Amino acid sequence: MVHKQSSFNTTFPRVGLVALALSLTGAPIGCGTQPAAEPQTKLDAPAEQPAEPHPLAGTDVDPEAAEPGEATMAEQPILNVRPASRTSMRNDPPGLASIDRLNHLQNMQSASGAQSGSPEWDIQQIAALLAETKQKQAQTGNDQSKLQLTDEQNRRIVALATHAIAQTHDRAEKELVFVAAVHSLMDARLSLALSGDQESIDAIYRDAATLAEEHPDTDVASTAAGAIVRLTRGMAEQGDRESPWVSEYVRQAKLFAANFPSEEARAIVQLTAAAELCERYQLILPAIECFTLIEQKFPNSPFTDRATASLRRLNLVGKMLQLEGPTLNGEQFSIESLRGKPVLIAFWSSRSTAFAEDLPLLNELRDRSGCELVGINMDTHTPTVEEFVATHNLPGQHIFYTDASSQGASQPIARQFGIHTVPTYWLVDKDGKVLSTNLNRPQLQKLIQKNS
Repeated sequence: MVHKQSSFNTTFPRVGLVALALSLTGAPIGCGTQPAAEPQTKLDAPAEQPAEPHPLAGTDVDPEAAEPGEATMAEQPILNVRPASRTSMRNDPPGLASIDRLNHLQNMQSASGAQSGSPEWDIQQIAALLAETKQKQAQTGNDQSKLQLTDEQNRRIVALATHAIAQTHDRAEKELVFVAAVHSLMDARLSLALSGDQESIDAIYRDAATLAEEHPDTDVASTAAGAIVRLTRGMAEQGDRESPWVSEYVRQAKLFAANFPSEEARAIVQLTAAAELCERYQLILPAIECFTLIEQKFPNSPFTDRATASLRRLNLVGKMLQLEGPTLNGEQFSIESLRGKPVLIAFWSSRSTAFAEDLPLLNELRDRSGCELVGINMDTHTPTVEEFVATHNLPGQHIFYTDASSQGASQPIARQFGIHTVPTYWLVDKDGKVLSTNLNRPQLQKLIQKNS
C-alpha cells in the first residue's frame, strides 16, 4: 500500500522545523529519537522499523545522470569492467552541484549584502567553506568532483544550515535560502552518518519525516528522503548479505518510487542499484522485486529495457538455456553441442583484470570437474581478443561478433539478459538447465573443492 506524505505512519516522532533546528544544535526539545544501535564495530540498521512502510525514500544522482526522457542507458549501453577488488563507499561528500547551487545563491545575495547571523550569511559561510576545500584539493591534485570534508567541517555546516532553516522554514520569501540550507544539511549529515556517526543516522531519518510532514511534495522533501536512500545504500555496500541495511536499502528505494513518481530517473537509478546489489549478494527475490517495480511503475521509460532484460536473466534459473552465436574462428556455436557436460558461461573482456585473475580458477574447475568453458566476449577489437586468447591459452569456445554494432556493451546476448559488468559467470548443468546466473569467486572455489 502506498502511503501519502500527509498521512504517513511511522515510529519517528513528528517535530516542527523550529524544533528540528533546535535539536540539531543540541538544545533539548523533549521528543524521542530513532533507537540507537548497540555499540559495535559494524553499524547495524535501525533497531526498530516502522510498523508500516515508511513513506520516504529516494536518492540524489550525479550531475551527469540522465534525466527522464533521455535514452542514454538504453541507447548507449555502458560496459562496467569490474576491478580485481571492490572499494566500499566510506562517505558521500557534496559534489560540484552543491557548490554551484550555493555559489549561485551567494552571488544573488552579494548585491544586497548579508548581515552576520542572518540566514543568507549562513549560506555564504557554507559556500565559502566548500569553495576553500575545493581550492585546497585542486592545489594538492586531488579529485575535485567530490569534496573530502572533515567531520569538523561537516558539523560546522550542520550548525550553519540548522540556523538558516530555523529562520526560513515558514517564510515564503526566503524559500531559496531554505532549500539551499536543507540541501547542505542533508549532505553534511550524510557524510557524518556514513563515517559511523549514529546520531547523524538517527537525525537523517527524523529530519526526513519532519520535512515530509511539513513540506510534502516539495524539493526539500525529496532531498531529505534521498538522503535516507543514499545512507542505506552506503551502509549496505559496506556490509554483506546478512546486514539488515540491505533490506532497508531495498525498502527505501521502493518507497521512493512509490511516493515520488515525478522523480523517475532518480527512482530508477536507485531501484536498479538496489537490485544489482541484491543479486551480487545472491538475494534473488528482492532483486526481482526491484526490477519488476521499474517495469510496472515506469513502463515508458528508456531505462525500463534494462530492468526487463535483467528479469529475463534472473528468471533463467531452473530453465533450459538456449544459447548460440558465432565464434572467433567464424563457426556457429550452440550450447546443445555440450549437452551431457556441465558448462560455465563467462561474459568477459580482455580489459578485465578480475577475469585475468580468475583464469587459474576456471582452468582448475575445468580440469577437476570436466566443466566446459563457453565465453561471451564483450570487447570491440578482434585482434585484441585473439591476442588475449592466445596469450592466456584460454580454453573453450568463445562467442564474438565481428559486426561493430554487436560488440562491447551492445553484444546481443549480453543485452538480451542485462549483462553490464564483466566478468559475469553462469553455471549450466549437464542437462542444459541453468543453475546460477551470478557465480562469484568464492563459489567458483567451492565448486573446485567439491570436485577435488
